[in-house]
Parts: sequence; C-alpha cells; structure tokens
Amino acid sequence: MERRRLRAGAIALPALLGLLVAGCGEPVTEQACISWVSADDDASRTELADVVVEGRPVERVGERSMFGVDAAVWRVEVDRVFKGAAEPGTSIDVASTPRTCETGGPYPEGDPLDTTGPVRLYLSDSEAGGTEPGLALVTPFDGVGTASG
Repeated sequence: MERRRLRAGAIALPALLGLLVAGCGEPVTEQACISWVSADDDASRTELADVVVEGRPVERVGERSMFGVDAAVWRVEVDRVFKGAAEPGTSIDVASTPRTCETGGPYPEGDPLDTTGPVRLYLSDSEAGGTEPGLALVTPFDGVGTASG
C-alpha cells in the first residue's frame, strides 16, 4: 500500500464545496479523501514531523475530528524528545490519524496507537481540511515507529 502525506489541495471537491457553503446555511459534513506523501525512512518521517518523541500510549482519552472522520486520541507518556516542543516525563494527547475513504473504517488494520510498550512517534500539529487542532500522527502509515531502546 502506498504511503502518502496530506498535500495542499488534496481535499476532495465535495468537501471543499461543503466548506464554502457551510457559512450559508446548515453545516455540511463531508469526509475528505486524503492523498499521502511517502516517508520511507526515519529521516523522511523526521523531516515531515513537527514533533518526534519516544513514549508509551497509556490510554485512549477521546476523539477528535480529522478530515471528516472521528480519530481516536491517546494520552502518551513522553520518555525522550528528538524534535519539537515536548518534555520528557510529561504526557501529550495524540490523535491517531485515520485513513479516509476506505472500507473497514478509519483503522482497517487496527489503530496504530493501540499498542503496549515504547514507540517512536512522528507528529504534526496542524489544522488541515476540517481537522481540529492538536498533535496527530504525520500519516496513518508513517506516524508510529520502533523505539530506539
């Protein structure tokens, strides 16, 4: 399966039109079909990310709207910080970026943050395409990696 990151303009036309007319009447909710840029190695994932940490997802704490889909939000205990604004010994809330426009729901192969033990997380902090603000995995495919130990 091809790995890709959100590109500007990759939101489906119906979702874009929905955003334009939403101010003129009742809110329009459309799911955006996202195209993702490939991130084949640690250096590529780190470059895409605003924040890179190693830590442990400890509990699911809610949901956040991302691209018209309800994404699971997890509390993560931070052990190490490689990039960005996070502190070891603290907790951060991270949305598990969902796949869109696929059968099997937002996590057809399972939620990548529903795991035990330490993982390396590549996170973005943006409000693209109807996404609520906050940290999220850079892509559904490249956001969780192996911890360095």
